[in-house]
Amino acid sequence: MLPAWSVLAALVPSPRVLHPPRACVAPVGRQDPLRPDRPPIEPLVINAIQELLSAQAPDPAAVAERALAARSADPDYVLTGAEADRLRASVAAAATAAEPLGALLQAAADAAPWVAKFGATQTFGLGELSDPYVRLCRAECMLAALVLHVEGGRVDFVDEERLEVLRDAPSEAVAALRKAAGGVR
Repeated sequence: MLPAWSVLAALVPSPRVLHPPRACVAPVGRQDPLRPDRPPIEPLVINAIQELLSAQAPDPAAVAERALAARSADPDYVLTGAEADRLRASVAAAATAAEPLGALLQAAADAAPWVAKFGATQTFGLGELSDPYVRLCRAECMLAALVLHVEGGRVDFVDEERLEVLRDAPSEAVAALRKAAGGVR
């Protein structure tokens, strides 16, 4: 006589029979319908600005060229001429206006009482630049301030709380930034 479990095993179909494997169908033309055709350039610019912030004697042109060379190593994503020019211009503007950008970040954080109250000054890049998190946040906020106040563009690479604080930066700090970066872009 067979054990009870073997009889049941023979009577209950395998999960593979109930649910046969399904074919994977990939969309034709685009890899992912939820992503844009071209990835954003902002992460490249932010990384280049971080390199500027960590260097003792930064050379914006050399930093931009290293970023472009690193990107050219990726065969799946080649920058257009306009994107390469934008990267160079953004890095140059961040280097030229580094002091007014830092002052704008400080003034914007000071104008929003919740930043200090909740210990969020580091998220605006205010602190020791030897800290990688502070350096990343400063690079993000520097680029966001340039896009908002110099280019007049849309920023979608920082969270809404930081964006609101940067958007409401004191007008004197914005004017100083525009004056410093105006000739670069």
